[in-house]
Amino acid sequence: MNDNDLILVIDMQKVYLPGKPWACEHAETAVSNISKLLDAVIDIKEGSANCAAPEVILTRFVAPSEEDAVGIWQEYNKVNQEVNENPVMEEFIPAIARYAEDFPYYDKCTYSCFSEPNVRAAADKAMVHGGDIVLTGVVSECCVLSTFFQGADLGYHFVYLKDACAGVNSDTEQAVEKVLKGLEYLHVDVMTTREYMDKIS
Repeated sequence: MNDNDLILVIDMQKVYLPGKPWACEHAETAVSNISKLLDAVIDIKEGSANCAAPEVILTRFVAPSEEDAVGIWQEYNKVNQEVNENPVMEEFIPAIARYAEDFPYYDKCTYSCFSEPNVRAAADKAMVHGGDIVLTGVVSECCVLSTFFQGADLGYHFVYLKDACAGVNSDTEQAVEKVLKGLEYLHVDVMTTREYMDKIS
C-alpha cells in the first residue's frame, strides 16, 4: 500500500441492503470488509504522528433534482420516484455511517465519483504522488465500474477490492471482475481486502 493511496467508499447506503429496493446480494460482506479496512487506516493515523495513512473519501448517490436532470436522467427520476422520495434510503448503512465522523463524504448525482470536484481533486493528488485509487462499495457493475472507467481515462491506477465491492448478485460481480482482470496490471490490480491490508503491516 502506498501512503498516497485514495480509498473510495462508494455509495454504501441503506437502499442497497438485502430486502431494500436496490439490494446487493453481498452488501453486508462488503460492509464488513470496508469496516476492517477503515479501522486499519484509523489505527495507522492514530498510531504515530509521523506515519502517513491513505486518504479516505465516502460518497453517496443522490438522484439529480428535477431542475438538474437532463436527458435520460429525467426518465430515471420517473422510474425511481418512490426511492428518490424516501430520504431514509439515501442514508449511509449504520456500520458505515460512523466513519463519516473520521473521513469526508460527498454527494454525487452521477454514477462516477469523479463528477464530484473534491473527489476528482483528491484522485489527481494521489496520481501525482504515485498513489492508487482503491475501489470499494456498490454497485459493482454500476457506480463502481463507471468510476473505474472514467478514472482510467484520466490516467489513474486502481486497486479493486473484490470482496469489499458488491453487485446485484454473484453473476454481476464475477462479470465485473472478468472485465477488470482483462485490464490488469496496467490500469488495475484486483485483490482481496486482506491482500491489500497485508501491505499495511
